[in-house]
Amino acid sequence: MNTTILLAHAYGQSDVLELETHTLPALASGMARIQVKTAGINPIDARRMTGEFKHADLPQTFGTEYAGVILELNGSQSTWQIGDEVLGSGGAFTHASVIDVPIANLVKKPSNISWAVAGTIAGAAQTAMTILDEMGPAQSLLLHGGSGGVGSVLIQIAVDRGINVVATASEKNQDYIRALGATPVIYGEGLIERIRQVHPTAFDVSIDMIGNEDATHASLQLVKANGFKGTIAGRKVSSNQIQPVWVKRNVQNLQHVVDGIADGRFQWAVSREYPFVQAQQAYADILEGHTKGKSVLVFEK
Repeated sequence: MNTTILLAHAYGQSDVLELETHTLPALASGMARIQVKTAGINPIDARRMTGEFKHADLPQTFGTEYAGVILELNGSQSTWQIGDEVLGSGGAFTHASVIDVPIANLVKKPSNISWAVAGTIAGAAQTAMTILDEMGPAQSLLLHGGSGGVGSVLIQIAVDRGINVVATASEKNQDYIRALGATPVIYGEGLIERIRQVHPTAFDVSIDMIGNEDATHASLQLVKANGFKGTIAGRKVSSNQIQPVWVKRNVQNLQHVVDGIADGRFQWAVSREYPFVQAQQAYADILEGHTKGKSVLVFEK
């Protein structure tokens, strides 16, 4: 069976991306072969493309999440069948027309969740749940950069748990942040004063999605001395008080978010959809930032 894979043979901007057709090997034990319908694009994908993160040798493949249909199974289980609609975390990559993923990572796609949404859930959902697991009990959360995929779901899960959330975002995304249940604040010069106006007391936790010095300085000024100060930006910051948080794959955590989207407790925004053949444009747009919700690659029906 053939698959069309998004590859980069060099580091650079989105013009290094190519679509190549390859023959898949025999399906390994414990794996499911998936016809991909949609696959989310995350900032980490674009930052690996540029070489900011070098997690693999060249040529490199991309994508960590997907939604699609099971084509083949190789495992001693009775839960799944050929033709089942599923979503989840990928194996080696997900930005391809056919992929092999661990059976253990599969989650059933609810019928009332669109393909565009389903293909973008796994990465952001599991990152948000990892943050909540690692930061521990809290009553207040300062979130730097709340309008992206991870921030959007983190706000909602935190609010669902009774946590008071203040989230920074660009001016155009203030209403969006408010609709998710957080108090919005515009980032930029004067940030600390604006945050103090809406939340005069010290925060229990801060999480930085951006990775800039404004966020670091605000966290050090506004969070309790013994409070958790974390970042998922993957960029070096000036204080060792800011702890990096790396996503841990957990199917139960993913299922919790999928259930919340399906029953309407959690909103999920996919702001941009791109045909797979327009992957270069999709990655270029991701690099520009200021995302609202998620972006997704859509494969031929």
